[in-house]
Amino acid sequence: MIALVFFLSRCFFNLYTFTNLYQFLFCALFLFLILLIMKKVNIDLSKHPIFKWIYLILLLPVFILILYNASNFININYFRYHNYFTTTLSILTIAYIIGKDKIKTISSISEVFLFLFIVFAILISISLLSLIKIDNYKGFLTLSKASIHLLPFLLLLPLFYIRKNNITLGYLFGSFSSLFDLFLLIGSLGIKLPHTYTYPGISILKTITFFHFVNHLDKLFSFIYLFEYTITLAFILNIMLNLVKKNSPNEKELEGNSQQTKST
Repeated sequence: MIALVFFLSRCFFNLYTFTNLYQFLFCALFLFLILLIMKKVNIDLSKHPIFKWIYLILLLPVFILILYNASNFININYFRYHNYFTTTLSILTIAYIIGKDKIKTISSISEVFLFLFIVFAILISISLLSLIKIDNYKGFLTLSKASIHLLPFLLLLPLFYIRKNNITLGYLFGSFSSLFDLFLLIGSLGIKLPHTYTYPGISILKTITFFHFVNHLDKLFSFIYLFEYTITLAFILNIMLNLVKKNSPNEKELEGNSQQTKST
């Protein structure tokens, strides 16, 4: 579960490119406090049909937002000619195949990929160290430019479903990982250039190699992005499918039949 929440946190933090340290910290810490409060809330979604449908309605636009970003990401980084229908259908199919199973299965997939992520992160970090300039952090450390952005707070919606699990540790690892990526990015590009690129981290990795023999580090980084999008979509889809199934007619009939067999 920790690995799953780790990638979920990275996905939502990457929806917005932060250019100020305090801006990131305000969002991360405030979000952490809400997560702690949320773990104390005792609400069973299956026993509150009205709340269940409100929750589904709130999750749907988040799912569409991630799906749009994933489709846009694939078209920009993998295809010369954009084909949003094909990419969107492909992502939906993969997300459904993964998401229709149990949350434990999604968590297991995340745990396996976490080891690959660590290897990729080490390669990318070492490669970017040579590009970092201390002067690039001047604007990044200015408190007057700090603000709170709402996009990372959408993470609360999918995490609410598993709030009784150890989600805080996965969130802390994910937020620290995103902060480390941000330090490398700002150190390499400064605070002005990131907004000129759709995906600034991938753009800068296209220009460097690892010890002059490992090329295409941008492909490794894009693979990380792609997995984060896919596993997030699969998890949100899993939540929506489970909520719909809990009060479906077929399941009610099964529950009624099981109770009758017990009584006889």
